[in-house]
Amino acid sequence: MSRPAVGILGYQGCIEPHEKIFSTLGVSCLRVRTPEDLSRVDRLILPGGESTTMLRFIRLHEMWEPLKSFAATHRVWGICAGSILAAAEVKHPAQDSLNLIDITAHRNFYGSQNESFTAQLEIDLCASPVEAHFIRAPLLAPRASLTPGRPPLVIHAHHKGQPAFFSQGEIWACSFHVELGSDLRLHERFLS
Repeated sequence: MSRPAVGILGYQGCIEPHEKIFSTLGVSCLRVRTPEDLSRVDRLILPGGESTTMLRFIRLHEMWEPLKSFAATHRVWGICAGSILAAAEVKHPAQDSLNLIDITAHRNFYGSQNESFTAQLEIDLCASPVEAHFIRAPLLAPRASLTPGRPPLVIHAHHKGQPAFFSQGEIWACSFHVELGSDLRLHERFLS
């Protein structure tokens, strides 16, 4: 059985580390920039980077509705800035988002670039702690009410009492990066 083709939103951000991990796992990757690219993959990473820059390119390449349609039937993983794109609501400051998962993203909650840090997180999808890199990371919080028809919102990890990793059906969102280390487990779970 062939492994799934993974797309990585390819406008800007932390793309190459994901490509290296998936290559190690024997999985083909495609940098997704157009609706045609999106039609060639069966799951998608919204990488860390600068969410406002990514939003500009999403609009420029008319990807807003294709991304929303794709997420309705495929697995999508928003990481750091990608979780901001995936969120239902964004604060500090407010900006548009794709509303793929019922969370609110509070931008730069964990501080500036100079305040970046690494933590060992207990994640219920993994048997032992995962090295998590918080780089200008958002706080992700569940919304008070869920969108009708969506699956339950699940919290998979916390950092110092704050939720840091959610899923809702096939949509994942985490405030931290895992692709900067050598741990392959979450990428393997993303493929399963």
